[in-house]
Amino acid sequence: MTKRLVMAVPVYENLLAHLVDFEERRSHIIDLYYPELGKQREEFEQLMDSYISEVDIAVKNVLFSDEANNYFPFVCLNSEVEIEDIEELETYSYKLIIPENSRSESNCITILSPMGKALLCKKEGDIVSVNTPSGVYRYRIKSIKLK
Repeated sequence: MTKRLVMAVPVYENLLAHLVDFEERRSHIIDLYYPELGKQREEFEQLMDSYISEVDIAVKNVLFSDEANNYFPFVCLNSEVEIEDIEELETYSYKLIIPENSRSESNCITILSPMGKALLCKKEGDIVSVNTPSGVYRYRIKSIKLK
């Protein structure tokens, strides 16, 4: 049985609107950023399908409360994620966004970046490895909030 998620009504409404919008634009987003058939496109399609499924399950298992603390059980678009570099023990906060929103906000990462792909759908406490041109970095997810 899926654990019930406690949310404030405005947060839930934002999440539901995001889910509907993302489902409608799924194919467009995939075609826009991965126009060529291949392994990268296939992996991104699988990530998007998994993401939509996870968000769909979450919105179906909500209890409403005005005292909700904005906790969210996994990293989703528009969530604020606090991560800790396992080796350096430094903490960073990011907001996960789609590329179209990257010009207007700071401390944001997109779902197309190695970090964004590694974090999407992960849970608090999970350790993620991020492959970058300068090496592999490992992070622990400390908190996830949705506003």
